[in-house]
Amino acid sequence: MAVGDGRAYQGAVSLVIVDGVLLGNRTDSDPALTLRLAGLADELGYREIWLGESTGHDAFALAVAVAAAAGELPDGSGADETATAATAKARAAGAVVGTADEVRRGNPAARNRAALTLGPLPAGVRDPVTAARGAASVATLTGREIGLALTASTGLVVVDWHGRPRTDPATVLAESLTILNPLTRGEKVSFQGVSVRSRGFSSRLAPSSATLTVLAFGLEASEVAVGRADRVAVPLATVEHAARIKARLALTADRLNRAVPRLAVFLPTVVDPDAACLDWIRRSLLPYLDADGFGRMFAEAGHGELVDLARGGAHERSLMAAMPEDVLRSIAAIGDLNQVCSAFEDYRQAGVDEIVMLPENHAPGVIEHTIRALAK
Repeated sequence: MAVGDGRAYQGAVSLVIVDGVLLGNRTDSDPALTLRLAGLADELGYREIWLGESTGHDAFALAVAVAAAAGELPDGSGADETATAATAKARAAGAVVGTADEVRRGNPAARNRAALTLGPLPAGVRDPVTAARGAASVATLTGREIGLALTASTGLVVVDWHGRPRTDPATVLAESLTILNPLTRGEKVSFQGVSVRSRGFSSRLAPSSATLTVLAFGLEASEVAVGRADRVAVPLATVEHAARIKARLALTADRLNRAVPRLAVFLPTVVDPDAACLDWIRRSLLPYLDADGFGRMFAEAGHGELVDLARGGAHERSLMAAMPEDVLRSIAAIGDLNQVCSAFEDYRQAGVDEIVMLPENHAPGVIEHTIRALAK
């Protein structure tokens, strides 16, 4: 089943009608559950699995666990043997894949398992050497295509949790990417920035050649990505806001004579939701209603009264009661399979290159149903 621009990804057993799935990004994420759901997405042929982190697991450790669950960790004989075993396993299942070395290098024609994208990771905490070394470790141990996603993150994470300064997040993000880009290609770096610096690091592991993504909502972080990253991911967006981000990226790229980064949108997604599912999504939106930028986006989408209630300090119960389903539909793909696919199509028509669904919900069964429903 193909929808939108026709991009349906052929896995070993399924056609997947979404670009990727983000798991493990909530504060209450259970690593065992995330591992099980990532394994399910892997088996069903999802092209990319994003592994977030918050107050629980470490994304790099979880990525290795995903490969281990698929039987792809080396037994001491090295990454090439790991890739060879994975390739043989896929061929036995009837998949058409390339050589072990092609799989290890991430050749899209040869890949038989999902790429693993680590993050979003706070740039003010994960310095470029730490991120590059982690990506190389995961790539070597798993034989998978790897991605790294960076974000400016929040004061809570950077300042309160990790005790780092957060005076100029955009500069930290830009300088981190400037260093990380060559490090992931195996090049030595000598860079002295305003906030970030690195000199002389050399990894004994093969470079990960990781794709680089910037998590951005506003103009400044989006422009940072142009010329430094392969992709911009928007954490929560109406169709109209996604179209604006795409236009800004194109203008900036044209001004700098650079390629336009791909645009991905994180889209809360539930197939066949019940009332409890919808209330869970409502509750997850509460912190965004009065946040700078997000609140303005909701107001522009016609929900100004709800934003005013939130900014006025209304109780959570009042906000939940005042939030119509239209608010959910403005930033999520919910309903039966046709309605979800229609929402995907709206974003693609607005210029979004990749849909990354967030299927996480209050019940594991709901998440699993959504992951399965989008692999038909």
